[in-house]
Amino acid sequence: MFFFKEYAPHPALHDFIRHYWIIHIQFDSRTLRQSPSPKPYPPTAEQCLYFYPFDLPHSVSVGSQTPLSAASSNIVGQQLTRQNITIKPNYLMLKVSFHPGALFRLLGVPMYLLADGVADLESVTSHTLKEVNERLPEALSYAAMIHLVEDFLLKKAAQCRQDVLPIDRVARQMLRSSAYHQLDRLAHDACLSPRQFERKFRERVGVSPKLFTRIARFGQAYKLRETSPGRSWADIAYACAYYDPNHLVKDFQQFAGATPSQLFADELALQQFFTAYEQAGLRG
Repeated sequence: MFFFKEYAPHPALHDFIRHYWIIHIQFDSRTLRQSPSPKPYPPTAEQCLYFYPFDLPHSVSVGSQTPLSAASSNIVGQQLTRQNITIKPNYLMLKVSFHPGALFRLLGVPMYLLADGVADLESVTSHTLKEVNERLPEALSYAAMIHLVEDFLLKKAAQCRQDVLPIDRVARQMLRSSAYHQLDRLAHDACLSPRQFERKFRERVGVSPKLFTRIARFGQAYKLRETSPGRSWADIAYACAYYDPNHLVKDFQQFAGATPSQLFADELALQQFFTAYEQAGLRG
């Protein structure tokens, strides 16, 4: 079984949250002839909260053999390297994706402390979250899970004393390709000097503005290939404001630890695994 759905946030959370995702994968490990291939998760320009009501994921950074610590709920800063996640038999991921700078405003944690890192969310929030983690596995529907998490977030938002600043609005603009080469202009729009802009941006987002725009552009290229697999890499490179295709390949090697073709071969292996599993189930 595979389920995916994107949910819109409550109107009171629009200034904080871009969207919620629920991905739920279930399979019977006893009937498998082989284990599923790890799912590659290259970096995207976002900071998130993750909830895992059932099986915890086994996640490893590319080039490492040491698994990342996993908890029922995690706070994840701006990722810089690809994660390979091994899907367990009852894998449910509820992701809360924040606007740039919004997670800093909500929790008050300098995001540079979490750059390319993960922390147990319970360790930086109140005991209320423990109750959420305990109730999520008992929820009767995906919508009920969203409701539980959103109640927690609405309470945190009501306590938030961090106003939206010009730099937060500018950070959202930086997700668009038109902003990739205009950092001086963005600092001006944030009412800051270039040095102040970089310092405050690191605090609120976790990385430098230049690195963030590179990750945003890489993420756009990755998504474009997913939605348009027939497009050439050269076409995608120019569509995403790369100087040439070689610069796109360099970003894939830095952020995904692979060439574009290698990364999508890994994606294809996992898709083929679940296609074969579903077909076997239909035959049975």
